[in-house]
Amino acid sequence: MDKDGNIVYKLGVLSTTKDVSVSLNLILKSDGYVKEENLSLFEYIPYIYNNNINSYKYYEIDNIPILQVNSLCRINSKDKSLEKFIENSKKLRGKDNIIIDLRNNTGGSMINIDKWYEGFTGTRLKKDIIEVGLYTNTSISLSKDKFKSKQNEPDDIKDKCLEKISSYEDKKYYPGWSPIEYEDFKHTENKTNIFILVDKNTSSAAEFLAYYLRKLNNVTLIGTNTNGCMLTGNCNSNYLPNSHIPINISHKIYMNKDFTNIDGLGLFPDLWVKPEQALDRIVKYINKNI
Repeated sequence: MDKDGNIVYKLGVLSTTKDVSVSLNLILKSDGYVKEENLSLFEYIPYIYNNNINSYKYYEIDNIPILQVNSLCRINSKDKSLEKFIENSKKLRGKDNIIIDLRNNTGGSMINIDKWYEGFTGTRLKKDIIEVGLYTNTSISLSKDKFKSKQNEPDDIKDKCLEKISSYEDKKYYPGWSPIEYEDFKHTENKTNIFILVDKNTSSAAEFLAYYLRKLNNVTLIGTNTNGCMLTGNCNSNYLPNSHIPINISHKIYMNKDFTNIDGLGLFPDLWVKPEQALDRIVKYINKNI
């Protein structure tokens, strides 16, 4: 999209290397005329937003609702904004247009996705992502340690999470892999135009939110491809005993039903725009065309 909100064509490629630039040799043909051009495309470095004090903020531009979702978990223990995010989902039903800003959202809790989806559509989200978890003494101990040390959750929430984690020790499959969870996605009618802003920092649960909303009608992703962090989840951190090197260990696996792995690729947008320009340009597009 250009600065006036018009859809235009521009050259771009996904790099398969770590090089900061990619050289292209173009052969342009028109009415028997041939011209050769050499171009260098440079890596896009996403802008980092560091001034977020809450997980969620609602505001409007030109009467268009903007849902700025900075995180799908609390940023601090006093942050109650995610409850407002879920509450607003019901109020947004029937709106002509909404913009969901997932730029720089590195994820959080899948439970918040389930609640928002159900609030907005009125139906339970049936996930067509294959999910399986490994529950052993090690994985459960790591999960407990993570929640005990969490500074962004109030004590009552941490207690509930620890109780849930402990309950896996009573499962028939413990210790071992849980049964595979999978459902066929149930299509739900949606007449609201939903525009989702994404960038390379949109990761994990934020990618799942975009993935499932994109299955509805009238949903458009704007920005760049997302992080591609959807293969594993529920990561726990620890240190190797001798070298003290920090490591992240996941005990959950998520996979598309066709078993494609988009790690590192992410979800591709429908409209490619530099993320820091995306909000302004999609507002102009809506005002001109919808």
